[in-house]
Amino acid sequence: MIEDRRLLQKLNEYVGKNQSVATVTVVRAEGSTPRGVGSTMLVDEEGNLIAGTIGGGVLEEMGKRDAKNCIERNQNRLIDYDLDKSSESGNALPMVCGGKVSLFIKVYKAQEKIVMCGAGHIAEKLCKIAHILGYYVMVLDHRKERLTPELFPTVDRFVHGNIKENLKDVDIDHNTYVVIATHGHKFDQDALEAVLRRDAKYIGMIGSLNKIKACFGNLMEKGFTEEDLSRVHSPIGLDLGGETPEEIALAIMAEIQAVKYGKDAPYLYKSR
Repeated sequence: MIEDRRLLQKLNEYVGKNQSVATVTVVRAEGSTPRGVGSTMLVDEEGNLIAGTIGGGVLEEMGKRDAKNCIERNQNRLIDYDLDKSSESGNALPMVCGGKVSLFIKVYKAQEKIVMCGAGHIAEKLCKIAHILGYYVMVLDHRKERLTPELFPTVDRFVHGNIKENLKDVDIDHNTYVVIATHGHKFDQDALEAVLRRDAKYIGMIGSLNKIKACFGNLMEKGFTEEDLSRVHSPIGLDLGGETPEEIALAIMAEIQAVKYGKDAPYLYKSR
């Protein structure tokens, strides 16, 4: 019971941090096996054991490896193992227990994430749309009065303070979409500089062609290359028309969806 509680606490902690994990549970055990039905372990996306155990040894190592693969594929699986190295079955492990075990691997995949740099009027509208579409939404701004549930009722996490510095501590991976729309050109450039060489799937920055040219020129003087800057969707959004915060937010989210699904679309940044 104590082991189960610790595992559930860890599962809740990782899900709360929006990190991918998987539970590996013994659902069938015949003959001699390391542990019985119900034994569970929690594994992270790198295949590391976080909590619990299914008995250690070869079976546990195989379970961790298979859990890592399931997380990568975002796929739940039921896997049968034969714990007899002399068995002719296709999934025999180098063990002498002689029993049979079935493991059920349940994946808790991290949500795709919107990192919204700036808490302005466009951000208010964009965050609502992103929430409807199922994204985990984070907003960064140094203006504490803007980071409130009243303005952003659907946001999962607020990060107050210097945006450029705080971005260093934000986990930006291939499931992350970064939108830069602060209230000043300098803050936009600082945010872009902080994420440009990170593993984001999408980076978009709002701005006019003159602003973009100046920003990109400054960053190239700092050592960034044209290849680095070619990743940036700026001007941001699809060419849908409209200029209100709601319309701009819709164009940005439409662009993110197009990138997510690998669709060709009328991207504004390709016309710069």
